[in-house]
Amino acid sequence: MLIGDLLTRAAKWYPEKEGIVFEDKRFTYRELNARANALAHAFLEMGVRKGDRIAVICHNSHYYFEAVFAAAKIGAVSTNLNWRLSPREMAFLVDDSDARVILFSGRFAHLFEPMMALMNRKFTLIGVEGTLRDDMLDYDELIARYPGHEPEADVHEDDVMLQIYTSGTTGRSKGVMLTHANLMANCRNTVIELQLDRSCNLLGILPMFHIAISTVFTVVMIGAKVTFLHGFDLTAILETIVKEKVTALGFTPIMFLFLLEHPTIDRYDLSSVKDIIYATAPMSPDLLARSMKKFQCNFIQFFGMTEMSPVMTMLIAEDHVLEGPEHKMRWLGSAGRPVMDVEVRIVDETGNDCPPGVTGEIIGRGPTVMKGYHKLPAETARAIRDGWYHTGDMGYLDDYGYLFIADRKTDMIISGGENIYPREVEEAIQKMEGIMDVAVIGVPDDAWGEAVKAVVIRMPGCDVTEAMVIEHCKNHIASYKKPKSVDFVDAMPRSAMGKILKHELRARYWEGRTRKV
Repeated sequence: MLIGDLLTRAAKWYPEKEGIVFEDKRFTYRELNARANALAHAFLEMGVRKGDRIAVICHNSHYYFEAVFAAAKIGAVSTNLNWRLSPREMAFLVDDSDARVILFSGRFAHLFEPMMALMNRKFTLIGVEGTLRDDMLDYDELIARYPGHEPEADVHEDDVMLQIYTSGTTGRSKGVMLTHANLMANCRNTVIELQLDRSCNLLGILPMFHIAISTVFTVVMIGAKVTFLHGFDLTAILETIVKEKVTALGFTPIMFLFLLEHPTIDRYDLSSVKDIIYATAPMSPDLLARSMKKFQCNFIQFFGMTEMSPVMTMLIAEDHVLEGPEHKMRWLGSAGRPVMDVEVRIVDETGNDCPPGVTGEIIGRGPTVMKGYHKLPAETARAIRDGWYHTGDMGYLDDYGYLFIADRKTDMIISGGENIYPREVEEAIQKMEGIMDVAVIGVPDDAWGEAVKAVVIRMPGCDVTEAMVIEHCKNHIASYKKPKSVDFVDAMPRSAMGKILKHELRARYWEGRTRKV
């Protein structure tokens, strides 16, 4: 079965079941499939063929859903682009992808002309929620002209279906090519590990230009529902959970922090929520405990990356315990164990397996490993060796096979010959009262090579000082790991999924100098 077949099947077996809710619009699977088919026929008439890229710059909505499935049904590649980028960055990615068609949301009208001015090629342009110039086709008018029956196309499981650009947390964005087989394997793993059923109603708040779109494929596989929201509005999230009786949430840790701090959260009946999935960044044990006490439901952690389609390991609901044996309590700080079809190893610099408890690079193998990076064969060869994807993340396995993340290989600090993993320092600082968020980086030091610096966001009204942070760390971690300095900021540079962009934080400290990684 291919990704496009998921929607075809759902329309056949659950035709009148609601599949998508977006703002004031509701669509059954029969309606969604017919709309996606009509768009697929439109793509074919435009000359789109198997392997052609379709750039999608759109808000979370049924439009996004339909465009991705339409591309999948004819073997085209949905290239989902981050609308939070600058016009120059978007223009670069459109050009890099070799897209022939651009589907663009009117909600981002201010970005359109500046982006187009930077490109010399001609495109077929489709406007969602309005057209932005005369040569742009209106989405709804377009699909109204085409039939809703299944398109004919020769599509295979090893064909690329999705091209997602990495967030650039370590530098230049790369186009990750994921096949139908990659994404179907991830769907199967997720359904089995989470034991999802058709009653699921997922709140689609994470941006679909990210690999979070894989959760939508999983929902369609089981004939469940997605309630889309565009934008991170805390009040809208809470009201939607209540109104639509949302059963599953997918959040990042920073989203949880903001939600728990919302002044009126206790006014909302959130009892419909059965499953909460968190991913993209580690959640501090204290924040996790607060969240679990507030939401009396299943908590599940995903660890993975776009190149793995994305899930590698999962900390399932049964592992989220606040009381119990010491080794089980430690698992709350882990990323769980490998999902069904994925193997995980920890290797040293020579490629040999590290024993339990010893930190090395995390590598993964299985049917979810990407096909490669678009037009970057050398980068692909470095990342995938003998079938194993080398993540660049450092961690270790305990005696029970649970994975503990240390840090990105490129974020590790080497000070006076000692390896220091920022995450350990960050977790220590997060235990302090008055800390909203923290990032630890290495900065130049003439004597030690690098020195540990903490960049901190304080809670409103809190008067945490540099001396207090350093003293706190002395009492919780080895002295050589404590920060030598602390900077207080109002905001961190972040990716679309909430990951702190440490290379941007480091940049001003390393200007004119070369950092060895």
